[in-house]
Amino acid sequence: MNALVMKNPVLILIMKTLITADKPCFITGVTGTGKTVAVQSLLNSLIGDPEDGGMGLVPVFMNYSAQTQSIVSQATIENKLEKKRKNLLGAPAGKKVVVFVDDVNMPLVEEYGAQPPIELLRQLLDFKGFYDRDKLFWKEITDVLLFAGAAPPGGGRAVVTPRFIRHFNVLCVPPASESTLMSIFDHILSGFLGKFEPEIQK
Repeated sequence: MNALVMKNPVLILIMKTLITADKPCFITGVTGTGKTVAVQSLLNSLIGDPEDGGMGLVPVFMNYSAQTQSIVSQATIENKLEKKRKNLLGAPAGKKVVVFVDDVNMPLVEEYGAQPPIELLRQLLDFKGFYDRDKLFWKEITDVLLFAGAAPPGGGRAVVTPRFIRHFNVLCVPPASESTLMSIFDHILSGFLGKFEPEIQK
């Protein structure tokens, strides 16, 4: 697991507990606090079966932008699911799909204040399913858990509707301390300067 992630064992423990309890998680904090790295590293480390130290997860990573459309979000999620019946989709047998949506507050706000990709995710959380876009029948979704990440509003990021946020356990990642940042950049710079003579490294 990533060294930066290991420096925040409490965050990892809380996220693992939420996955076990099947509870959605919303991670926020200013840019550069390692939110994305923490979630991606954790989910990737839990792909294996329980006997191998994993949790049988199937991670799905999505990045939202101002141009993201709800139909693309729906297709991305459905492509990772198995068809159990005509109107039931779910994770592969014995697995759990965890969808991590990064920058969830980036989609463009419509004239009346809605963000369609977020409304689609809210429908999944509220009613556990989607409508089929062609034949307009309801499709139930099972064994799918939602994680979301976002920086605070501003700079193109919108305020997310409370009707969406109410479903989540919200975790705020504080900014790294100066000593932590010095340690991170020291490791990066040391790796880069490794091929130079000691006098130049100094």
